[in-house]
Amino acid sequence: MKYPQVFAFVSVARLGSIRAAAREMGVSQAAVTKTMRLLEEELGTALLTRGVGGAALTAAGRLLLPRAMLIVENMSLLDGDVSADDCGRVSIGLSIMASARLLPLVLPDFLAQRPRAPLRIVDGTLASVLPGLRDGTLDFGVCTALAESIPQPFQFEPWFRRPTAVIAHRNHPLVNRRCTLDDLTRFRWVSGGIRIMTQSSAVGAARVIEAPQAIQSQNVVATRAALKCTNALAVVNLDIASEIQDFDLVALDLEEPLPDLTEGLVTRSDLFLSRNAQLMMEMLRERALRSFA
Repeated sequence: MKYPQVFAFVSVARLGSIRAAAREMGVSQAAVTKTMRLLEEELGTALLTRGVGGAALTAAGRLLLPRAMLIVENMSLLDGDVSADDCGRVSIGLSIMASARLLPLVLPDFLAQRPRAPLRIVDGTLASVLPGLRDGTLDFGVCTALAESIPQPFQFEPWFRRPTAVIAHRNHPLVNRRCTLDDLTRFRWVSGGIRIMTQSSAVGAARVIEAPQAIQSQNVVATRAALKCTNALAVVNLDIASEIQDFDLVALDLEEPLPDLTEGLVTRSDLFLSRNAQLMMEMLRERALRSFA
């Protein structure tokens, strides 16, 4: 398997047609068709189904795509890794806490040291960070996670813990009353990809709060909208609850507090970072441990 074949496959998968991929790559459609045919012959399986509407991935193609995308992303880092002016890209996912409280402490110094670095920052819930690390579109994430919930080949490095609050719409049935953990289990949750573990003093055993049907949200705007139009609940870091400023959202009064949320670094063990991404990660780590741990 050669890199041009992998690159062509990813281009066709991303654009949905061989013609569009050929146009973007600056080669003929016949050249892309031949490249794809050679790749399929080498692998012994069809990766695409071709039709008048374009090209769609087969089951084998869908299995191959995440690894192929990771290869292409890693190859795109080579110029930045060896360039004299350190212009390699940095692509990271940051939680609300990391964006609001940690990033401002680091970004000015980073830009002063790496003024030409292409920087991309996206909302960093666990639900969005893991897919980004899997396909190589993210270098790392700083978000809330539980170490035991992180699958291989991903890794979680805890940085600091913060108390939590449960928020809901101001007309929610649980507002203006003391709430038990059992009360919370009756409602669905807006989740960023983690399950909330809690300890019941009455039962004295760890358990998982599971919603009737959870809503997985990858950004603050969607979370706010879901809370305002449903009876769903969300767990947020108490320090940044004020960042979600909205008259319609309030914190519930809990009889028993939920456990602290752990914020930290999520990486992929087999993903190599550009020098710029490595510097950004080290600066965020140093500042987080100094200011919040």
